[in-house]
Amino acid sequence: MTTPTNAAPAAVDFKGRLVMIGCGSIGQAVLPVIGRHLEGIYSRLTVLAADESGRGITERCGARFIHCNLTPGNYRTTLKNYVRDGDLMLNLSIDISSVDLIRFCSERGALYVDTSIEPWPGVFDNPMLGLHQRTNYAVRAKLLDLAEELGPDSPSAVVDHGANPGLVSHFVKRALMDLDRTIRDGNARPAGREDWANLARELGICTIQVSERDTQASRQPKRQGEFINTWSIDGFVDELMQPSELSFGTFEKRRPRGAREHRSGSGTLYLERPGASTFARSWVPSIGGFQGMLVTHDEVFSIAEHLSIRDGGKFLYRPSVMFVYHPCDDAMLSALELEGNGWILQPARRRLGADIVTGMDELGVLLTGHGRNAYWYGSQLAIDEARRHVAYANATTVQVMAGAIAAVLWVLRNPRRGVLEPEDLDFEDCLETAVPYLGRLVGEFTDWTPLDGRGRYFRERLDVQNPWQLQNIRSRQWYGE
Repeated sequence: MTTPTNAAPAAVDFKGRLVMIGCGSIGQAVLPVIGRHLEGIYSRLTVLAADESGRGITERCGARFIHCNLTPGNYRTTLKNYVRDGDLMLNLSIDISSVDLIRFCSERGALYVDTSIEPWPGVFDNPMLGLHQRTNYAVRAKLLDLAEELGPDSPSAVVDHGANPGLVSHFVKRALMDLDRTIRDGNARPAGREDWANLARELGICTIQVSERDTQASRQPKRQGEFINTWSIDGFVDELMQPSELSFGTFEKRRPRGAREHRSGSGTLYLERPGASTFARSWVPSIGGFQGMLVTHDEVFSIAEHLSIRDGGKFLYRPSVMFVYHPCDDAMLSALELEGNGWILQPARRRLGADIVTGMDELGVLLTGHGRNAYWYGSQLAIDEARRHVAYANATTVQVMAGAIAAVLWVLRNPRRGVLEPEDLDFEDCLETAVPYLGRLVGEFTDWTPLDGRGRYFRERLDVQNPWQLQNIRSRQWYGE
């Protein structure tokens, strides 16, 4: 099934100022589009960025560009000149603490949106910190503490709302409704978290993979000593070097060797190995099965928690949730070269944009264990379609842009809801904004399992009766076999 994508973008009446922190690949994609949704915004839009890369597009849009580097010591004195009651901060940077910016915005009566929960520098790549201190779980825990402190009626602050994390949480809900209608001939309309969790349990969902395969390719292939990516290179390298993380469901029989639980009873694991060297199997409609990296992302926690059912401190139901990512081929080669070079970043860096000649970013969610085995729902955004929205962008950045703008419009319509993750938002409202930018929205069933293509040697060491066990999804050496 395919969702039509020709809905008109919805406009919102907003009279405040918009302050954008950072103007890299995502910010440069957001700038020409945000004016389609917020009338007259460019005269009230200020970009604060640590480098000059976004100045040209900012000024062409008619907005103001300020070159400044926000630090723990200066961010308050700098931002007080630009942020006041009724304004909105859109944080598209890395290495600037989301927790500190949200607290600042709340004190000023301003709204807040970001696409990733970030700490200040010196966390994700710091070899002096313990592994658990370098995880997304640890950074997100500080955010959740702040949410409780500020309360549910503080100025709305939406975190982690790009493509993934972000839109994929809404894809999960759309997929659950598709499955209910297709498998059970149902018409479920879950009203809250418990309803969504009960629906997932009733459908038999055991594993949810955020499944992404990027096939975009440049006319200029990667060279030795060059790191290539379709989005922030620094942000991607952080993910590659962090410990792999996932949520471990009640369906699982064996915990992988070398895995540590973040907190007893949390159902979340981190591995004693980086995401760049942890591989897993997944599936997308265009090419079928593929192998990707099991890198850390916040949605592996938030989706699992949203769909969990507890009895006191014990899980009665919880799906395993993980992110399996195969970036564009040159980015995958870059990651392998980075690891082979002892995690010393290549001297040359290139973010793909106008030089892309083919390919798409295929991003969705694979829900497994139900009566039809597995169901993938998500976006297939080809480079030509992405350029129809933003001429100089690529498919990856347009997908993230769509999630960011959806969150901005939602926050403006819901200004006093406290600190929120994607699961807390109205998924239909967010998708209505984002879908026109996402290419083809596809839902497809598959008979594929992680056992496919495994020879006898491997299959004898796998759980063939339960194909979606983590031990089947991951390589066998992870279990010491």
